Formats: sequence, C-alpha cells, structure tokens
Amino acid sequence: MRYTVPHGEALKIVIIGAGEEGSYLAKLLAQEKHEIVVVDHNPAKVERVEELLDVRGVVGHGSSAAVLELAGVFSCDLLIAATNNDEVNLLAARLGKCQGAKRAVVRVQSSDYLGYHRYFYQRHLGFDALLMPSELCAQEIVELVRQNQAVAVEKFAGGQIQMRRVVLTEGSALASKSLAKSKIPKQCLVTALIRDHQIIIPTGDTILQVGDDLLVIGKAESMDHLEREAGREVSKGRSVILVGGGEIGLSVARSLDYTPVRVKLVEEDKHRARELAEELDRVEVIQGDGTDLELLTELGVKDSDVYVSACGEDEKNLLGCQLAKNYGAKKTIALVKKPDYITLYQKLGVDAAISPRVLLAQHVLRYVRSGHVSSIAVIEEGKAEVVEMRAEEGSKIVSAPLAKVGFPAGAIVGSIVREGKVIIPRGADQVQAGDVCIVFAFLSSIPALEKIFSGRKS
Repeated sequence: MRYTVPHGEALKIVIIGAGEEGSYLAKLLAQEKHEIVVVDHNPAKVERVEELLDVRGVVGHGSSAAVLELAGVFSCDLLIAATNNDEVNLLAARLGKCQGAKRAVVRVQSSDYLGYHRYFYQRHLGFDALLMPSELCAQEIVELVRQNQAVAVEKFAGGQIQMRRVVLTEGSALASKSLAKSKIPKQCLVTALIRDHQIIIPTGDTILQVGDDLLVIGKAESMDHLEREAGREVSKGRSVILVGGGEIGLSVARSLDYTPVRVKLVEEDKHRARELAEELDRVEVIQGDGTDLELLTELGVKDSDVYVSACGEDEKNLLGCQLAKNYGAKKTIALVKKPDYITLYQKLGVDAAISPRVLLAQHVLRYVRSGHVSSIAVIEEGKAEVVEMRAEEGSKIVSAPLAKVGFPAGAIVGSIVREGKVIIPRGADQVQAGDVCIVFAFLSSIPALEKIFSGRKS
C-alpha cells in the first residue's frame, strides 16, 4: 500500500525479539520516528539494540504478561512478535491484544500455521496479520519468474482462491458476448478487465472482446475450465532451473507446478531429493550440486529463461547465479540473508536478490502505513491492487447485502473467507463480522473501503 502516517503522528510500537529480524524492524521503524520498545530475554541483545538505536529495551520473555505490561503494550498501537519461537510469538500477540494492543502482527517460521488453518488461528488468537518470511520470499521469486507470462496465477487463502489473468483469444467462446451471458463458471468472478491498457470494472452488460485481459478470482478447481472457455492453449512456457529444495525452494516449485513453466529442481541431499520427487508432480527433481558446471551444462542452462538459487548459503547463491549467467541463463535470482549484500549482488550481475528480512520489513511497514488493509497483489504497475480486508463488528459492510452496501467506484469483492471456507459472492450475499474479504480495488477507492470495513464511527 502507499499510505503513510501523517507528518508528526508517531506510533507506539512494541517489538518482541531482538534477533536479526526484530532488530532490523526496530531500525527501520525508529528511522520513521516511531516510539519503539524492544523486548528480549537476552540482556546482551537488549543492551546492543539500545546502544545502536533510539529505542527502549526491556529484558524478559515476550510470553510473560508482566513483561508485556512493563513494555507498555496496554497503550501500544502495534505489537510485532518476531522471536525465533512461533509459539512464543502467537502467545505474545494473544496476550498483547488482551492487554490492550490495538493491532498485532505475528512472524512465524513453520508452515503449520498457514494454509487452511491460517484464518482459524487468526480468528481465535486475535492477531491481525501472520507473516512467514520464507513464504514471502517464495511469492516474490514466483512473481519474478512469471513476469511477461501470458498467464499469471496468484493464490490466496491457503491456495483455495486463485486470481488468474486470462487473455481472450480468437475463437474464444466468451468473446462477443455480454459478461452476463458468457459461460463463466459459478465459482469464478471477473473482477476487472484490461483493454487498451485501461482497467475496467465490468458490469453484466459489458461485451467481452478478443484481446481482453480478464482478472478473475475464484476457486482453483474452476479456473482451468474458465481458461478453456477463453480459448487459451497450454503454452510451452518458460524454463527454470531452481537450486535448493528447502522450504523456499519447495514453495516456489509447488507454485510453478500449476503453470506451464518447466522447472528443474536441483537438490544436493539425496534423501531430500527423493522426498521432493515424491511430492511434486510435473517438476523434474535432480540430485546434485547446482554450482557444478558439468551438471549445469547437462541441465541446459544456456537455454534456460531463469536460474534461481535458493540455498541456505549466500555465497553459494551468488556463485551459482554468476556461473549460470556466464553460461547463458537469461535471468538470475538469488536468495540473500544479509540485506547489506543486496547491492553487492546486483553489482556482480545478479538480476534480482531476494532477502527474507527485507521482505518481512516491507510487509510490516506496509501494514504500519495502511491501517486495516493488507495488499496481496499489485495490478498494472500499481494502478490497482488486490487487498485483503477484515470486516469489523458494526461496520457498514456487515449491515446489508453487497449489492446495497454502496461500494466506491472501482472496487469489487472477489471472495469471502469465513472460518476457512471460501465463498464466491454475488450481490445478494452478505458479509459477516470477522469475515476476510479479497477485494479488487483502484488505489483511489481504498480509503473509502477502509471506512466501509471499519467499525469505527467517522
């Protein structure tokens, strides 16, 4: 999102955890003149962060109500739980909200808290956002791999909802018909279309044309049928060499498994490679060293569109990308754990350097600046966004069916997530308090949307 805290309005923010990510967040937020309190059970870490930054430190466990009270969580605008222990983070966020924190963001490492149960945890533990750095990295890498593709796929709500961009081709069964009369599957909703570089929010009377780029939100199982109706043939797609079968590499491979992109996944550990081969369907898994020149030649690196190195060692990722670039790979993407290395990587020829710490910070900053709106996809270089919004008790959105709520021009609810279940809404459907809505919106309409979803009286 692109909203900023008004000049002079500092937030009181409590950060649990003074490790690499917590300290990095404290540094960035302190630079924006917010009032920061950092909590950690390690006195040395607290002392160091107080010496280096304009913050107050508190020594103690973030899962202690007494420690949180000492940190002033009862009056804070935002609590960020960023220790290396997921359970401590979840408990700290729950206690913090109970003690008065206005909002709470939780950082987790385990994917157990994502997927289908993400909204269950969020609803019952009370936090406002759940961020997993490895997931953020995987999403960023997938987006970079897919750039310039005919078909883009974004997944929300643990993969239950997809957004695809589908281009109508000659002979499409949808072309030259009004949207109301076209055979769009019931579990899909055309939220917008792009025609001549203009974004249009269609009505039932909108006539679809060959070349229209449809932005469709819907259940994953209905999307393939929609693409066939659009006349799209499965293309050869891009070729990708992906090195590293850890959590990030696996997440990238899973996402690309749904697309025409051809992926060769290289994993050095024999046992892990066997596990990956059993789990992935269309991805080819090769056991070996992704920096081995002979192996890279055998994999056809000179003809590859993208080489991605997502190993746990920064130096190996850099070396792999340099070798791949020298041997003909068109684009290289490297995972980098140390943010200070990003500029160095780019100077040494890596096309994109992805840092888990930086991505986490970007999402937290976006959340700090954007109130109750969480951006999850950017459309046409920022002209519009797909945002995730939670309906509050007493808000306008829960007062009437969608058709009668009075949405601002340029906004449409694409799906509703209610206790883990997905609803593709129509005008007669009504949002309930606690529902999470996936909304397509022009940037100009987001302030009005915030008021509609908020329970606060303006």
